[in-house]
Amino acid sequence: MMRHLYCLFLCCATSHLTAQNIVHFTATSGFDHGTRDVSLTMFQGIAQELGLNVIDAPNGASFPDATALVDMDVVVFSNTSGNNILSAQQRTDLENWVANGGHVLGIHAASDTYRHSTANGNNTGTWDFYAELIGASVQENPNHVNGTPPYEMMHIGTHASTAAMPDPWLKNEEYYYWEGGYFGPDNSVVLQVEETIGPNGQVNSYDAPRAMSWYRELPNGSRVFYTALGHAGSNFTDDELFRQHMKDALGWLLDGTTSTTTIDGVADITVYPSPTSDVLVVEFATYRNGNTIRVTDTSGRTVLEARLNGKRTDLTVSGLAPGSYLVRTEGITKRFLVLR
Repeated sequence: MMRHLYCLFLCCATSHLTAQNIVHFTATSGFDHGTRDVSLTMFQGIAQELGLNVIDAPNGASFPDATALVDMDVVVFSNTSGNNILSAQQRTDLENWVANGGHVLGIHAASDTYRHSTANGNNTGTWDFYAELIGASVQENPNHVNGTPPYEMMHIGTHASTAAMPDPWLKNEEYYYWEGGYFGPDNSVVLQVEETIGPNGQVNSYDAPRAMSWYRELPNGSRVFYTALGHAGSNFTDDELFRQHMKDALGWLLDGTTSTTTIDGVADITVYPSPTSDVLVVEFATYRNGNTIRVTDTSGRTVLEARLNGKRTDLTVSGLAPGSYLVRTEGITKRFLVLR
């Protein structure tokens, strides 16, 4: 019986690996950043490295219908803008797709798309579902700092999307403001910019240190990642750190199954035995201490946490129901199976 269930699990995992398609959506009905082509080229390169398929959708007419969405794993909103890029039916189709486990990646002006009804400024309230899904609507007047000045961003916690990034990360960017816009209550922040100077030459309340990248894990298993970075076309052509951030965010959205991140000086972990019924061993090749190990179920809910202490950490999983789980630590994800 155990062998049958284990084979079934492997078959399901293999099936998931063969169905990884991303929609690259860049429609605008507001400000157009002009990054459509370079963003597509970047994601096509990432997809080739990770074994994915990219479906380009530069406008609403080319956005997949409900039937085609079923085969999509991630929809990327890359510098989309405005509140008139999807029809009412397409918005309903996307809501249903997310409800059934679809994942979303938003870049920069994705938070200037379908702005939340509670946000200040123009064009708000058309589709609050979207703003709440992405996690934010950028403030208006002003939207952001003046130009693209360099500021430092600090890591908040640990996440696969920042595991290969410097901490702090000094970057020239059009840093957004959230105070007068909308900012979701359940965003899990992974990058925070330091205090900035406003367009008026002063440090305003909205210039306080604030989130620039975050993720959301929905109860139904859908995952969302958003970054306010990505204003200039050079992000997609010349900024290797931005590219790595997006590559690893995409890998995380796909449940780590395509993430190829490696960290200098950090060996991959060994997780065994799988399947297990009582104890799971998490083992590094070198001494580790302090970082958190999280075990999540298939919905993304954390069911167990522990601290790394030495090369080996034993996790008692006897209290977990039979099924598939993920071990996450230091930007690395490993899958294991509990059977009894």
